[in-house]
Amino acid sequence: MTQIDLFPAPPPEPAVTAPQTEDVRARITKVMGALALTGGPGWTAKETAYWRTVLPQMANWLPPAERDAVRAEFERLTGTLP
Repeated sequence: MTQIDLFPAPPPEPAVTAPQTEDVRARITKVMGALALTGGPGWTAKETAYWRTVLPQMANWLPPAERDAVRAEFERLTGTLP
């Protein structure tokens, strides 16, 4: 018996998968639809802070032109742009 036989093999690394563009687009569409329906964010301060952080990052998974359009529309709907 060799020393290497005394120790179990390390577990395999979990597979890391990137989000699918269609899944990201669907989630963003849902959030933007809720914003458009209410005429602005009807969220608590905590929810607003969350989405102001998360949605622009989610948009990074979209093609550049679409990403920029989503961010601009989000800023317009949340009142961060004039």
